[in-house]
Amino acid sequence: MIRNAAHRVVHALSSLRWRLTLVYIGLLAVLLAALGTYQYFALRASLIANHVAAMQADYKAAHALLVRLAGGQGSGRQLCARAPVLASRSIATLLSQTSGRSTGVVVYANDLTFAAQAPADADLPRLDDDTLSRVVATRRRSDATVIRRRNGDALVVAFPFQVKSALCGVAQMSTPLAAFDSVLGDEVALTALGGGTVLIVALLLGLALTGRTLRPLRRLTHTAEQLAAGDLRARSRLDPRSDEVGLMAQSFDNMADRIEAAFAAQRESEAQVRRFIDDASHELRTPVTALKGYIDVLRRGAGRDPAALDAALAAMAREAERMRELVLDLLTLARLDAHRPSTPENFDVNLELDGILDDSISGMPDVVKRDFAPGPLEVRADRSAFLSIMSNLIANASKYAPGAAQRWSTAAEAGRVRIEAHDDGPGISPVDLPHVFERFYRGEKTRAREEGGSGLGLSIVQGLVHAQGGEVAIRSVEGSGTTVTVWLPLAP
Repeated sequence: MIRNAAHRVVHALSSLRWRLTLVYIGLLAVLLAALGTYQYFALRASLIANHVAAMQADYKAAHALLVRLAGGQGSGRQLCARAPVLASRSIATLLSQTSGRSTGVVVYANDLTFAAQAPADADLPRLDDDTLSRVVATRRRSDATVIRRRNGDALVVAFPFQVKSALCGVAQMSTPLAAFDSVLGDEVALTALGGGTVLIVALLLGLALTGRTLRPLRRLTHTAEQLAAGDLRARSRLDPRSDEVGLMAQSFDNMADRIEAAFAAQRESEAQVRRFIDDASHELRTPVTALKGYIDVLRRGAGRDPAALDAALAAMAREAERMRELVLDLLTLARLDAHRPSTPENFDVNLELDGILDDSISGMPDVVKRDFAPGPLEVRADRSAFLSIMSNLIANASKYAPGAAQRWSTAAEAGRVRIEAHDDGPGISPVDLPHVFERFYRGEKTRAREEGGSGLGLSIVQGLVHAQGGEVAIRSVEGSGTTVTVWLPLAP
């Protein structure tokens, strides 16, 4: 149980929410510590400065009193010369009485020898000779000095004691720092208590704020888990204008859209492949079955009759030709699906189309109207693919509208070559028109294989045109004919 609780605590502390909060609290703690340190030393310096100012005020008061006393005894020099010990004791007593019991006074003669102190029985700190010499030489008070002692630190300042421009000696004033330490200790305790309270409040507020801030990330994580579980429609739906997390969520949703589209395309492709295999198997089964039937008939003795033999062989040849054409069409579609590279070249559309139309096939009218653009009209495409496109269109028009008038035209427009094939046949019904480019699709009026073929011609046309970077479209009105338009890129 303890191990599980420890594991949960470690897991919680390792979360982004806790890491951000702890980093924030750590930074705040460092700032509070720096501020507390600054306040501590600033308060200490202020206390020392105030006490030094108080010492100086006491010194001035004692100095003024001594000057008044010296006024009736001649010059200050005479006073210091006639009774130096008396003067030193007077200086020590005056300073001690003016400053109070907490201040100790040590008086040195001009030669820096000890002269007197007050209180007389106190263990007072002593400044070093260098500091005292500077006071005598400059006749200015020394800097405040903190002397470390076993019975407590002390603040010490030395003043040059003059009476009417005569230096009578150096007066050292000292006070223990116990009161300072008490004030500073109270300040440290209050600062620590206040800082701890601030850190606890900041921790609670930080957890609440980071939890609110990271809520979109948790939503994004939940969406990712839904996607991983197979729900491709899951989206975070966060506002991209809110913050950087919103922008990331928008990118994530866009990625999810692309993934869903890719999976949908994959499913459609797999379904199309299955339909293709089923249709191809069904289409191939018919000629194979027919061939097998004719072979069985010949084996049973029909071959002895020359007329029956010729009829069977002719039928077998037709079925074999149908199977050959179907296999070639399937190979063409397989190459298109594999996106095999083509070999584009520049050639004249008018010249190539003229040659194809001159090769008459079954069902073509005796006269085909040709409305070609004047002069060479060059495209950039695979020549063999172009021939297959045009051959399929001619075969398609001749098969579904045998003997009907055909009109073929070419023109250049907007950087492309437009090739248009129109026949005056029966047209295509509105029910069939949206499906004419689907594989193995045959219209309602041409369901019989003998009439409608395999249903791959226009699929091959569309695939080859798209492979050349072009477009194809068909429009038809039932009873008024059909028009197929192909656009190919114009040669640069």
